[in-house]
Amino acid sequence: MLYPWQESLWQNWQQLLEQRRLHHAILLLAVKGSGRDVLARQLAKTVLCQNSETEPCGVCHSCKLFDVNNHADFHVIKPEQEGKQIGVDAVRQCNRWATEKSHLNGQRGQRVILIEHADAMGEAGANAILKTLEEPPQGCQFILTAQSLDSLLPTIVSRCNKWRLPIPAEVNVKQWVEHKLMQSIKQESIRLNSGAPLSTLSFVESGMDIRHGNLIKAFADFLQPPNLGIYDVTALCTADGIVTLKWLSYFLVDCIKYQQGVSDHFVHVESFASVQQVASSVPTALLIDQSRKINTLYRKLEQHTGLNIELLVVEWLTGFIQD
Repeated sequence: MLYPWQESLWQNWQQLLEQRRLHHAILLLAVKGSGRDVLARQLAKTVLCQNSETEPCGVCHSCKLFDVNNHADFHVIKPEQEGKQIGVDAVRQCNRWATEKSHLNGQRGQRVILIEHADAMGEAGANAILKTLEEPPQGCQFILTAQSLDSLLPTIVSRCNKWRLPIPAEVNVKQWVEHKLMQSIKQESIRLNSGAPLSTLSFVESGMDIRHGNLIKAFADFLQPPNLGIYDVTALCTADGIVTLKWLSYFLVDCIKYQQGVSDHFVHVESFASVQQVASSVPTALLIDQSRKINTLYRKLEQHTGLNIELLVVEWLTGFIQD
């Protein structure tokens, strides 16, 4: 089943399917946590369906095989690990799948190749598939998913029909998550997750909203002279991995915005008292410098997972202690 915020885009695709005008290479741009894999697989299942042009019938042999992840004409490649590239050998496999005949040989003899996180294809991988993307064999449908155009090679983008899945309005995300959880949620939980409904749902379900609140309170208290509790803050910073550094980065930006007279568009709505507390006691220049440093630290830890995060966080926090 599709999510409510996907219906509009899906209806557009259905019209193209009905008119048999769907481009052979669809590029779906959607943020993490928007359920883009669900939408991509709905399209794949429909293309392969033996009974319907515009939606999966759910009862044909193809649909049943698809539902149990055993469809011989549906192929998926993606990074082996999050943050890793898709290997060029995996991309070359797509070329081989594209030239194969349909195993089921249904009404249309269709094959579908889904490339998840297409922005993880390096230059060698992209070059390996360009020709096939431009002129795929008859009956071969490509579906690519990615976060944004910025992270994709232009040569790939130019060969695809681009579709962007809009982020639903904040009020709709709040209503949807609250309905799922049967409880109220904080606005900042949505904003910390860039408005992505599924990410927000997971964030609250796992209790990260509570841990985020505890971190921000402890961090704001630490920044008040005489800067006590550095190791308590460090423990909170490292409990959930490097995502907590993103939370602190957002918080520092909110503090800087408040100092500059900005009156809205804050991430930390429910924690605004802590924003005011820090903004009134820490110089702007120091906040800007430490904000830049924590972003650098985040990228460093993202690329080099073996580093001692506790030691590096303590070093960063020490930068706030003024003589």
